[in-house]
Amino acid sequence: MVFEVTLERMIIFFLILAIGFTAAKAGVIKQESMPAFAQLITKILLPVMIFYSTYANCTRQDIFDNIVLIGLSAIFYAVISLLMFILAQLLRLPHDKDRIFQFCFIFGNTGFVGIPLLASVFPQGGLVYMMMFSIVDQLVFWTYGIWLSTGRLHGHKHRFNFRMLLTPNVIAIFVAIIFVLLQIPIPDLLKMTLGTVSNATSAMCMIYLGVLVCFSNVLPVLKRPETYVGIGVKMLLLPILAGRLLSWTPLPSDMISALVIIMALPTMTVVPMLAAQNSNEGEYAAGMTVVTLVASVATIPLAVFLA
Repeated sequence: MVFEVTLERMIIFFLILAIGFTAAKAGVIKQESMPAFAQLITKILLPVMIFYSTYANCTRQDIFDNIVLIGLSAIFYAVISLLMFILAQLLRLPHDKDRIFQFCFIFGNTGFVGIPLLASVFPQGGLVYMMMFSIVDQLVFWTYGIWLSTGRLHGHKHRFNFRMLLTPNVIAIFVAIIFVLLQIPIPDLLKMTLGTVSNATSAMCMIYLGVLVCFSNVLPVLKRPETYVGIGVKMLLLPILAGRLLSWTPLPSDMISALVIIMALPTMTVVPMLAAQNSNEGEYAAGMTVVTLVASVATIPLAVFLA
């Protein structure tokens, strides 16, 4: 059942992505409007979706029942980080491509793909799973991830600031937890407003990604072997093996399927932006982001099916 729903959702997402691609090709959406489009999604739409879906579909007991996901996500990041480091060495990638390769295949697109997908596949608990996973995800991304994005060859330096952890999504997660734990009521009119915005978020995310595909140059990345190694290992092999192993545990099947989906997500959309800011491999990261995104239409349902 989860496989069928996941496949259906990915096909729908792909079709909406195609609408975004067509809109960009037709000149309806301009390349210079992309930063503002991304800001709208990341700072307003996704936080609203996270807060509303969690508040509407989550109970205090749900939060306590899924705390185990914090530990599982920490194990996942330890394994994937080590695995991608080893692969970068075996593939003999040059500086700074080795770090950006790891950056691309460690951190999945939880925002633009993961949140809408889990909300669709698991309406009652999907965002609770993502919420627990994101606690570790955001911490690792804004520390180790930023370090990976920082180039060595051209003197790029980066200083970590704890305020980086206070992203709109993280704030939405913790506000939602507070509202659920304290059972704070929300007026019906406000709930309807938040729900309407939340319902539009998935489509907006996919349209943005379709525009991103249109404006990206993926040919150089398609010629590099590490692209296919990364997709095979991170988006198929690891989630399938993890799903099989977790199936021997007493964890709920929906939680295991959600973890498989999260592990199989394509490259995070913000990766190319940080790679361009902190190194000279922004185009390489952008190509990886688009290629993994398109591949995920097939690999996510396949990983769920085989796991």
